[in-house]
Amino acid sequence: MIPTFTLPLGFLALSAVPVLVGIYLLRTRSRRYPVSSLMLWVNQKQARKGGLRIERLQTPLSFLLELLTLIFLALAIAEPIIRTSKSQIPLIVVLDDSFSMLAGDDDTPRSRSITALDELLKPEGFNPLAKPRYGVRYVLAGTEPQLLNEVAKSASEAIAELERWACLSPSADLEAAVSFAATLGGSKALMLVLTDEPPAHALESDRIQWWGFGIPQSNLAFVNATRNPSESGERCLFEITNLSGIARKTELVVELNDTQAGESPARLHRSTVAIRPMETHRVFLNLPPKTPALRARIGEDSLSIDNTVVLLPQIRKPVYVDIRIQNQRLRSLIEDALEATERSVPATTQPDLIFLDQTTLADDIGEAWIMRLVVEPEASAYLGPFVVNRAHPLTEGLSFDGVVWGAGMTEEFIGVPIITAGNVPLLTDTERYTGSHELRLRLRPELSTLQTSPNWPALIWNLLEWRASGTPGLQRSNLRLGEATILNTKLGVESARIVSPNGEIHDQLVLERKVNLMAREVGVYEVETGSETYTFSSNALNQTESDLRTRGSGRWGDWGDNTLEWWGYRSFAWFFLLLAIATLTLHLIFAKRGT
Repeated sequence: MIPTFTLPLGFLALSAVPVLVGIYLLRTRSRRYPVSSLMLWVNQKQARKGGLRIERLQTPLSFLLELLTLIFLALAIAEPIIRTSKSQIPLIVVLDDSFSMLAGDDDTPRSRSITALDELLKPEGFNPLAKPRYGVRYVLAGTEPQLLNEVAKSASEAIAELERWACLSPSADLEAAVSFAATLGGSKALMLVLTDEPPAHALESDRIQWWGFGIPQSNLAFVNATRNPSESGERCLFEITNLSGIARKTELVVELNDTQAGESPARLHRSTVAIRPMETHRVFLNLPPKTPALRARIGEDSLSIDNTVVLLPQIRKPVYVDIRIQNQRLRSLIEDALEATERSVPATTQPDLIFLDQTTLADDIGEAWIMRLVVEPEASAYLGPFVVNRAHPLTEGLSFDGVVWGAGMTEEFIGVPIITAGNVPLLTDTERYTGSHELRLRLRPELSTLQTSPNWPALIWNLLEWRASGTPGLQRSNLRLGEATILNTKLGVESARIVSPNGEIHDQLVLERKVNLMAREVGVYEVETGSETYTFSSNALNQTESDLRTRGSGRWGDWGDNTLEWWGYRSFAWFFLLLAIATLTLHLIFAKRGT
């Protein structure tokens, strides 16, 4: 391999060679002079180290060593570099992980990106130095940037890593991913962005290239789908948007999703939907009680992932309540409020929530929460203003304007105050080490208007909602792609087995009886915790990603010729410096010996 010199002007140092030759040419030739005595001569040897007379060039060993030293120093100053087969250019590739990269049948922006990257990384022919060799790392650009791999040292290894590039994020924050890649790679790494859209602004750095592989297309997509309990069963809402410049029609079909293989799904609804350009059409559908999972679909188009949604029954977890209050008036107030919420189920064994008098003992509470109502003989009617902790779940939606609250102040109230009148705590919360809560509520109904205002059933509703959030089960059953939900487990469960829509299985630890679940794929997930099995769905509902009209292709930015030219080379200046030091050392040794 022929070396390349980084600083060719360093060869100007060779101008010292003629000087050295001149020194050896201008050596003196001694003459004989008869003298009476040599006793007064200090140096009796012939001086042969310079003069003005030109004579035949003599080449002793010292001359050769000095000449070599000058040549070696000149080569070191010119800084020779040689490309080595082991040298690699650090390349960080930012991959657009949003689901719009799946637009098309087989020829998608994702597949076109992989083909182009393969052409970039493969060396030409059998010469490993024909193209620069890259050490490739991938950064997934989703809602948050994520590092996909360690450095891939070969083209085949780099392409194989792309199997994990699924393009199932609900959106892609490309700017954040590019910033993350720049920080990760440092000041010398090159960056390449593979996406389906043009850059939002001009690329100023000479270390980044932006490759777009999108094609502008029209698309019909589900942008919203909900399923909620109603008085007569359940109510579904489907929103379909026409993301194109012309009016379009499509067929909406809603059918059951739990049919066996080979069976035709039971159809619940079918209609033809006409939508004008850039408008959203809403379809409401009432379902009978206990309708199982359903699937809604529209006609096929360029992006299939947003043409289908699966909605599971939104099960509202009941709260098992035991009322152990002897005061009939208070008991009646609580029973009426619980009945209005339609969330509670009477239970005397293993209740989730227990209502107690201030003196009632409960040795069998287990994991139950307690609401203790305190009726004090000496009481006052408080008109406010009331101090309310709005960050607490019990106070959501409560407003005490005009409310009269009758309560005493003789009992000592422990716990964190939630509602107070001046320095008198009216409602407090104490959390036990097991995670359960004990609430204390001061109330004299005959002095209060609280129980006749909307705040009373709202308070009990908030209490049931808060308690239900801690009982075993999923907080939500229908998620958008990229959203998260929490599964509460029973006491003693240590791990949960999660089965993704593509059939992959992995175990996840349970921390504080909770499992955080993320919808990373489209479809239905199953979660097994011992003998219990829970399901939740994930749907691609994002109008921005479904809008393919602004997608585009092209290449922007440049790495710069200077950047690519010197990558993969190693300097050998140190080698010539070592040779210069060695020749000078030999010169010193021979000079000391007088040879």
